[in-house]
Parts: sequence; structure tokens; C-alpha cells
Amino acid sequence: LTPFLGGTYGGDGSRIATKLRRWMANRTKAVQVRGTAPLPPRFVVTPTAQAVLDVLAHAQHMPDMVVVTGAPGTGKSSAACEYTRTNPNVWKLVAEPAISTTRALLSAIAVMVGAYGRGSPDSLSNSIKGKLVGRRGLLVIDEAQHLNSGMLDQLRAFHDQCEVGVALVGNDAIVGRLEGGKHRAEFAQLYSRVGMRLKRPKPLAGDINALLDAWGVPGGDARDHLRAVAKYAGGLRNLNKCWRLAEMVARNEGRALSAEDVRLAWERLGAGSAGAAA
Repeated sequence: LTPFLGGTYGGDGSRIATKLRRWMANRTKAVQVRGTAPLPPRFVVTPTAQAVLDVLAHAQHMPDMVVVTGAPGTGKSSAACEYTRTNPNVWKLVAEPAISTTRALLSAIAVMVGAYGRGSPDSLSNSIKGKLVGRRGLLVIDEAQHLNSGMLDQLRAFHDQCEVGVALVGNDAIVGRLEGGKHRAEFAQLYSRVGMRLKRPKPLAGDINALLDAWGVPGGDARDHLRAVAKYAGGLRNLNKCWRLAEMVARNEGRALSAEDVRLAWERLGAGSAGAAA
């Protein structure tokens, strides 16, 4: 860019100019969109969030194994992220289909805790143990429903041998797998170590009100419509998206948020008809 802007660039100047025009147009659009988008607080301590924080603190300091389950949009992952950000020696890993073997899990944990082995499962495990022993730490595994029996048993081994807390966060499939069915005996050793369980099948009324208060949504029809949005699948996540989109509409027109803005935002999210949220 320096020679191009100085008029001394010897290459294809039109190519650079085209890229610059695209970059500036994209930057302008970003400023326009973000300028009207409300910025919610990074984290709001809802009743469910506080319960998750308390369970994670128990897991770390006892140390213990805990299970936190709930439907999408109940705030469990946000609370787990906040606990990880604000406490020392806490490592959070989001499980995913790509982490499908115990070795893959070990590799991911090794990178997370700064352990380096030769790559074999036993070497990775020993390196990880060296990082965990004596740290009074906590391993948080989000989306833990993706873990198989071998991976869960490896986490149990870390808990037993390193005295590290382990928190399994995800949907109800975790509990269903550990409690019964054909795998009951297979998971008995692990489930007997679970010292605390928290289940949130849907957002609490207090969770919804805490967010609306933090966002400064006053009482009235708009607030009532937003409460209704949070009761649909997606819970607090959909509530956040709907509120931000509705606020953008209102701010673009220079007025306060209305129930009609919420209905329009709900439609734009593809969630249903204009009156569905009501």
C-alpha cells in the first residue's frame, strides 16, 4: 500500500485500487450496521447463570465432577465462559463431532493446558497430568453430549489422579447416557463420582427479566412480546437476537422500541408470523 499510495508502485495499480474500493465499501457498511446495533452487556448474572457459576465453583474447589444440562438458550454456555474468564486455572473445551476419539480429546486438552507430549495417547495423558497436578483447576467440557465412553472415562482418570474438577455441560443426552440404558454398567464408575447436577429445561422467568432489565427494556407491550419470544425454542439466544434486531429498527427511525418492532424482528428471524410472538 505504501508505494501504491505514494505513486511509486510498479505493479498492476488497478488491481490494488479495486481491492481498496471493496475494503472501504465493506468497512462503511460495517460502520453503518454496527452504528445502529445495540451493545448488550457482555454477561448478565441471571438466576440460572448464578446457579451454573455456583456449580462450577463447587467442581473446582472441592474438587468434584458436576453435570450441567439444559435446552439451547438457557445460558449455561455463557455462564461457563464467564467462569473461565474470571477464574484462574480453568480450561474450557467445546466438544464437537471432529473430536471423536480419546486421542483427539487428549490432543485438544493438551493444547488448551499447554502440555506437550510425543503424540501417543499415553504421552499426551502424562503431559496433561503434569500440567494439572497441584493446580486446583477445573476442566469444563461444553457440548459434552459429543463425548463417548472412552473419552468420559479419560476425564474421570484426570479427576481421580490429578484432583482436578471436571464439569460436563451440554444437553440431556449426557444424563440419559450416564443414568441408564445398555451403557448403565459402562458408566457406573463415572456417574458415581458426580457430586452435583444442575438441570435447566427452559429459561426461568427470572432469567428473562434479568436480561430485559440489563438491556433497559421498560414495561409495556414491547417487553411482553420479548418475554413471549424467550419461551420459544432457542430461549435466551433468540431473545437476544430479536431484541437487537428490533432495537436497530427503532433506532433507525429515531424512536423508542415498540411491540411492532418486536413482531417485525421476529418475522425477519424466520421464527413465525408477525403475531406469533404475542
